[in-house]
Amino acid sequence: MKRRLQSEHNRIKLINKRILLTISFGILVTAIVFFGLQDSQNRPSLSRLPIPPDIAILRVANTFNISENQIGKSPNYVYVKSDGKVYESKPELNNIGNSIGITEPTTTGGSHFAWEVDDVQEKHKYYVDSVIAEIISNSSYK
Repeated sequence: MKRRLQSEHNRIKLINKRILLTISFGILVTAIVFFGLQDSQNRPSLSRLPIPPDIAILRVANTFNISENQIGKSPNYVYVKSDGKVYESKPELNNIGNSIGITEPTTTGGSHFAWEVDDVQEKHKYYVDSVIAEIISNSSYK
């Protein structure tokens, strides 16, 4: 009888250890996934890396048949809201900074990180989506 109680007690201890181990493993995996997701928000993913500014310049030059000589050589990386408000940004961070101007509302109706390509001769600014190289907006200036 005593042996039977002893073996029953050992079996319950083993079950409790397994339950504790399972719960601990679940908590550990949840914490790893949580911190991994937090970290991934601070870095652009491979599918969302911005195109080089040279590609944006070529896109504008080819689409509007503009000489590359009349386009500014250093486009600004910006965030364009759907209503046309333009904010400064940085390609390595994809953050949204201070408001720096306004343009036409985007052709897609959405907000985009984009390259602001400046046609200095015609005094036009073109906004090229930084991921798919689509021209999303443009504006004239004096």
